[in-house]
Amino acid sequence: MERLFMGNNNNDKFIIDLKTGEIGEVKTIEYLQKENFTQDIIDVRDDKFWRNNDVDFILICKNGDLLKIEVKTDTQAHLSKNIVYEYTSNKHYGTKGCFEKTKCDVMFYYLSEVDKLYYINMYNLREYIKNEKDNLREVEMGDYALGYLLRMKKMLELEIMFEI
Repeated sequence: MERLFMGNNNNDKFIIDLKTGEIGEVKTIEYLQKENFTQDIIDVRDDKFWRNNDVDFILICKNGDLLKIEVKTDTQAHLSKNIVYEYTSNKHYGTKGCFEKTKCDVMFYYLSEVDKLYYINMYNLREYIKNEKDNLREVEMGDYALGYLLRMKKMLELEIMFEI
C-alpha cells in the first residue's frame, strides 16, 4: 500500500478543508440552478440526519425525481489525474470512508485548481468497486484513511464519471 500524503489533525487544517469544500458546493449549486431539469434544490448540509449520511443537497427535478447529492472538492486530482475512493476514513477506528458512507445518488466532484466540475453516478461506481476491488490499487491517505486509486480517464470512459 502506498502513502499519498501526510495529514494532521489540527483545527487550522479542518477549517481550510471546510472552506475549500464550500467552493465546490457553490459551483455545484450554480450549475444546478442553471439547468433546465432543476425544479428546486434543498440544502440539507446543516441537518443532522443528512450530514450523518453524507448528503449535502436534495435535487428536485421537474420530472418528479429526487436525487441525493454529495459534493467533494479536490485540490490534487488535476495533477495526478486520479480520484481516491475512500473506503475507510480512519483505519484505527474502522470508520467508513466518505465514498462508502454516503447515501447520495450523485456525487459532484469539483477540481478547484482548474475549475472543473464532474458528476459521478454512485450506483455505477459502487458496482464497479464491488466487481473490481481485487484489481484496484489501495493507497493510504492523510489522517489514516484508506482508499482505492481510480484513474479519472477510465471512470469517464466507463461512463461512471462525467465532465460538465
